[in-house]
Amino acid sequence: MTSKLYIIATPLGNLGDITLRAIEVFKTVDTFFAEDSREFQKLLMALNIPTEGKKILSYASHNLKEATEQAIQWLTSGRTLGLVTDRGTPAVSDPGAQLVKRAHEEKISVIPIPGVSSVTTLISVSGIESTGFEFVGFLPHTDKQRSQLWERVAKHEIPVVFFESPKRIQASVLELQKEFPEGEIFIGREMTKKFEEYRWLKLKEVNPSALPEIGEYAAILVPGKKWVMEDWQKELELRLSPDKEWAKEIGKRYGIASSEVYNALQKIKNK
Repeated sequence: MTSKLYIIATPLGNLGDITLRAIEVFKTVDTFFAEDSREFQKLLMALNIPTEGKKILSYASHNLKEATEQAIQWLTSGRTLGLVTDRGTPAVSDPGAQLVKRAHEEKISVIPIPGVSSVTTLISVSGIESTGFEFVGFLPHTDKQRSQLWERVAKHEIPVVFFESPKRIQASVLELQKEFPEGEIFIGREMTKKFEEYRWLKLKEVNPSALPEIGEYAAILVPGKKWVMEDWQKELELRLSPDKEWAKEIGKRYGIASSEVYNALQKIKNK
């Protein structure tokens, strides 16, 4: 029998969001790796799925290497496994990517059982009109990493989806106020649960201390234009630069070859 690795999405909070395919896999597969084995057992019991005879092992941040090797050994011996996290889709800012990559390397069939994702759930109720966004997972903890992130966000000016813990949300929003004073943020808290909350906030108007330090946060940052003195001075210098420098900069901004921009610029000038 060919082994399979099922990547199974589970509800964020509301049990009704479980899929029929997920329930079927829960019934038929007997070995699972879970971010929290106790939480997964609670989910199975809530779905009236017997846990007797099922092996449920830990796959969490503290044992990823060991658990990955154990899972790969079983998979290569022909065993079928399921992978779940506490909530939502595995391997999306949650444990799982390392195991999935190894499974592909070993030519093992990796099968998604799609369902709830906090990223798409948040975007669907935000109303943002954008053809793209950047997902960064949980915000980095170090000043250097955050500074690099904000620099990239300011440059591209596209919506950014991120997660944040309730204990850090106030400090993070305070930082965003300083970095993007003209920006907005859409927050989702306790998504699909009893006290779920969604709202748009203008960063220059929000009081960070009013944000409850209860429940996980998912948020969309719409940065707005971040003009500073250095920006317009560089723009003036660029306008006085040779055509090839202009072409290089415009190509970088729009993701096209500088030679194409340069040729178009020469055609315009020669009209």
